[in-house]
Amino acid sequence: MRFKPVTLLYIITVAVIVAALVWEYYMQQWMATQPDGGSAVMRVDLFVIWPLVITLVSICIFRLVKGRK
Repeated sequence: MRFKPVTLLYIITVAVIVAALVWEYYMQQWMATQPDGGSAVMRVDLFVIWPLVITLVSICIFRLVKGRK
């Protein structure tokens, strides 16, 4: 089963968004179990996750707009 590159881009984007939301949920759960409520936790994972999500969504929107012309 072969996918077109655009379809594969959409599948990857949805998978990354779902994974980011699941990751965020579990990070919030983990931070709640920390002794100080997670206030001393430095979230460096956000420097990777959200720029990746924003980039993929931007590319998908660009492909959708470009395809309609």
